[in-house]
Amino acid sequence: MSASKHVPIRQCVACRTRRPKRELLRIVLTEAGPVLDPTGRKPGRGAYVCPDKPECWAEKKLRRFAGAKAKELSQALLIVLGGGQSQNPEVGKPST
Repeated sequence: MSASKHVPIRQCVACRTRRPKRELLRIVLTEAGPVLDPTGRKPGRGAYVCPDKPECWAEKKLRRFAGAKAKELSQALLIVLGGGQSQNPEVGKPST
């Protein structure tokens, strides 16, 4: 009988996709605001976001977790993870 190692599964707060914990980026809410936690070990209430899907970094989808700090969190994710802006103009904002 082979013993398979347990793989923790977490759910992205934005798209609700279930993936292994190591494939997602943890975000922790602190009094100062949301903090990215790539190690997954910081204390506090945490949530997970897909690091490879720019649509998951949209402010509207992050409100479920971060509330009023969702805009700040969305901007931080765009800066840290980069990507999405060249393919998609800012999601949810009308072009002027």
